[in-house]
Amino acid sequence: MNKTKLEQYHARKSLEDIVHGLIYVYILTISFQSLGFRFMELTIGLPEIVFIVFVPLAIIHIIRSGQKCWIDRLDLFVFGWLIANILAGLHTGFDSVVVTEIIRTAYLVVLYVVLKWTITLEMITRIVKVIILLSFLATLTGIIGFGLEFIGIETFLAIKRPHPYLIHVMQAKGFTPSPNMLASIIMIGIFFQTHEIFNNKRFNTSNILVLIILLIGFLLTFSKTIASLVIGIILIWYFHNKSKLPYTWRLIVKIVVMAIFTFYIFGTHFIVIKKDHDTELLKGNYIAGPPFIETANSSIYPSQYWSLKKISFEAISQSFPWGIGPGKFNYYAHELKKNDVYLTHVPYPDPHSTYLGTLVESGLLGLIAYLGIIYFTIKYSCKILNDQSANRYIFACLPSIFIVIGIEAVSTDVMNFRHYWILFILLVFAFQNLKSTSSKSLNL
Repeated sequence: MNKTKLEQYHARKSLEDIVHGLIYVYILTISFQSLGFRFMELTIGLPEIVFIVFVPLAIIHIIRSGQKCWIDRLDLFVFGWLIANILAGLHTGFDSVVVTEIIRTAYLVVLYVVLKWTITLEMITRIVKVIILLSFLATLTGIIGFGLEFIGIETFLAIKRPHPYLIHVMQAKGFTPSPNMLASIIMIGIFFQTHEIFNNKRFNTSNILVLIILLIGFLLTFSKTIASLVIGIILIWYFHNKSKLPYTWRLIVKIVVMAIFTFYIFGTHFIVIKKDHDTELLKGNYIAGPPFIETANSSIYPSQYWSLKKISFEAISQSFPWGIGPGKFNYYAHELKKNDVYLTHVPYPDPHSTYLGTLVESGLLGLIAYLGIIYFTIKYSCKILNDQSANRYIFACLPSIFIVIGIEAVSTDVMNFRHYWILFILLVFAFQNLKSTSSKSLNL
């Protein structure tokens, strides 16, 4: 009998090790998400291939281990986000676009639930290390792509296009869909690495070297995300030293962050162009309409982000409260702008705003679900920030990261970023186990 129990234990342990290993592999494959194939309307990348193997094994592991699969109020809002998409699709009709988008949403919800039930306390530190490794791999692919493009060898690892301020610009994108996606993945590694450097009392050359390489890779994306990066680094430093900072310095930090945020909003929605610049090259990619303001030397034009916000408000006015349907913004934007001199800047435009995009496509129910997720994210972040014992642990920088994600959400559809869902799960897990993690060494 004892032998049978021992064999069962080893079998469970072996399966647990495989499941945990697949979690690390899944995270690493996010840097290679463009490698894959099309199946009907779905793009199956390397992360999805790992996901297909991981989920059944994880479910078997959960059942065998006999652990309690707890569901809290936050989970209800995550499920509500999926349900809101289904109801919006039901209202507008289940065509291939809507069904595809609902499948994508269900995929992320399943990923969230299964990871939440399989991650253990001991895995947190290793997951953070794997995230930094993910950022490092993404950095290397971006640097290689940029280097090849620089010497005249064209690859899909980098792109070259007109730029309103640099005439033409090369942008690294690695094995991701866009330079902004690559920048987002690298940025997370920079944040964790920065926190480790601030937290380490001894000078560590290898940590500094890794951070420098990550920063180089980020800069080669020439992404608008650089404003978010600067804000994130400032916030990590601020929360790390807040208890020691006088009131004046805390006020200065807040003013600086607000100034950068204002610059980010202006810089993404408006473009200042000199009068001698050829604006025809910028139509579609950047400029979305005639100039708002003109001076003797320059003009201020609305950007595509501004145009997409206007389209979003138009869609909301016509579809409230149900929304136009998951994934339907692309078709709506093209129809609205098909006779416009300034067309949308990509073949498949997205709302490029999580807040507006959720209300546009998923309606009022989708927005309520999303606001619920935001509420609990803020609640969990505040709890971590207010727990002084948590400051020396690596997850203490998660609140700063989620402030940055909230800023990004103004002009980016962050709900589809796989790596942000990984961070979200870490935040939830850190909050649920705050006392336990505070009593254990989780330093990198």
